[in-house]
Amino acid sequence: MGFAIRVYKFREGDIVPVDASVVREVLEPYAPYDVPDGESVEWVRAADGSEADVYLDHGVTFDRPGPGVLYPIAEVARRTRAAVLLLGDPAAAIVTCEEDRAHLPEDLRGTAVVAPSSVLTGATIQQVIRPLPEPRPRPALPPFPYHPDPVATGSVIAAAETCVCCGHDQGWICTGPVYGADVPDGRVCPYCVAFGTAAERYGAFFNEVEARRIPDDAARRIRERTPNFATWQDWDWPAHCGDGGVFLGAVGAEELRSHPQALDHLRRQCAEWGWGTERTEGFVGALDKDGGPTGYLFRCRVCDTPFAHADFT
Repeated sequence: MGFAIRVYKFREGDIVPVDASVVREVLEPYAPYDVPDGESVEWVRAADGSEADVYLDHGVTFDRPGPGVLYPIAEVARRTRAAVLLLGDPAAAIVTCEEDRAHLPEDLRGTAVVAPSSVLTGATIQQVIRPLPEPRPRPALPPFPYHPDPVATGSVIAAAETCVCCGHDQGWICTGPVYGADVPDGRVCPYCVAFGTAAERYGAFFNEVEARRIPDDAARRIRERTPNFATWQDWDWPAHCGDGGVFLGAVGAEELRSHPQALDHLRRQCAEWGWGTERTEGFVGALDKDGGPTGYLFRCRVCDTPFAHADFT
């Protein structure tokens, strides 16, 4: 990191010595050498390979500490009830309670951060050193009646990426492929999917729908205005009660146990493939939402019945 972090204890604005035995007890496990009896630890190495030179006087100075070294620094501060000092521009201090803030030198009190011992870790120090940026505000997603939560299913992700259709960074991008002869290379935003812009501009489509199984307007919405999702094979969007199903997400055997109707529907699908009971139960039991074979859970828009489709390589 190219700077030093100090752990010092203050009372009424003055430095008071930290307990050297506690400092050694904390740091000795991190010393990559045998520390002689009666001497302080002069060098530490954390599990991530980062290191720091250590100097003990009235307090402890860690010179050029790497990220992993921040964790023993935090432990020294917790165990000695000392302040973590970041003497840059501006200077900052971390203390474990309001009472200790009052004992800091006056120029540090106003900017000091209070982190109770229960939450003071290396990550806390890192956040003070280099605060994480505020999350980027993102617009609400358009509604997708046949795929209501595409973020949960991984079909839409937060991204700083320009849409190949509208040319804007909308804060969201669709992860699945875009089909069509005139579609440019790249990914599209969910707004160009939902509003039909990609379909109108490039003849793009995202899902296959079997003709005549559902009304034309529903088929068009699924085909041209609904984000697709990852599958092992290409197959038509399932239908139920004369309408397209609502996609809820990939599922494995464990998730399907709470949807017995969907499980029965899947067994019937296996029977249509000509499978016997033993093969069917082995297949259903092997379903894995993160691997293969995979189940896909849907809900009927008409009768609300859950049903499933399965896919494998």
